[in-house]
Amino acid sequence: MKPYAYPHSVLLLAGALLLGGCAAVNDATMRVLATPSPAWAVVGDKLLTGQALIYTDRSGTLELQTAADPALSCMGTMRYTATRSGTVNLRCNNGLQAQLPFTALGEASGYGGATGGPVSFAYGLEPGPARAWLTPPAGKRLVVSDKSLRLE
Repeated sequence: MKPYAYPHSVLLLAGALLLGGCAAVNDATMRVLATPSPAWAVVGDKLLTGQALIYTDRSGTLELQTAADPALSCMGTMRYTATRSGTVNLRCNNGLQAQLPFTALGEASGYGGATGGPVSFAYGLEPGPARAWLTPPAGKRLVVSDKSLRLE
């Protein structure tokens, strides 16, 4: 081994650890500065509830699930593509995958979904205002009760 190879390897390792540490600190900071918001969605004939996290870099996550058995859960990544709009890439445990547009109503609230489709969602809103942006399945309606929503 050449005499200078060892210090060079140590410097590369130290640099990699430093950069990895910076990424971990950045991820932790992003989570701390994220704005959590309630989220609601209608997927097919089910109502899901959960949370949206909106990050300072204009991205976010959407996590939703049903209380019913068998449980339906969906996760999505959000990203703004314009000042007041963006897309959510949604994936559900029933196989549904969709790229859905959303419109921001405020810094941590908005709505979206497929036009006339099986998925609609709202985030950052109380149940009453959220209901206005959700599309219930045919023959059902969304009812607000005790700070929550239910399908009837």
